[in-house]
Amino acid sequence: SVVTGDGSHHKISHIGNSHLSMVHSSIPLRNVIVVPNVKKNIISVSKLTDDTHSSVEFTPSSVYLKDARTKNTFTEGVRKGDMYVIEEAPKVSKSCVSDSSFPSHNEVNIT
Repeated sequence: SVVTGDGSHHKISHIGNSHLSMVHSSIPLRNVIVVPNVKKNIISVSKLTDDTHSSVEFTPSSVYLKDARTKNTFTEGVRKGDMYVIEEAPKVSKSCVSDSSFPSHNEVNIT
């Protein structure tokens, strides 16, 4: 199960691989967990940088995901309250699950 900030436990329904398709690239996501009761897509910064060999730059109002080698920005997001959000996260691949319960929210929160 997954424990959220309020101490609640939530059941994991699926684990698999997926990707986020950007305008000019795709970010592979390995060992994605699906928790139906959690309404937001959340990405761990350490997992993201380890899996994609990327770096993340935070400013007070924005977040930038960059290729660690070239330092080129491949996507960016904005800060909303205490979270940094990538607004243009398109449809999430459903290849890792056998039914339609894989969420396809329109934004990803960076934690």
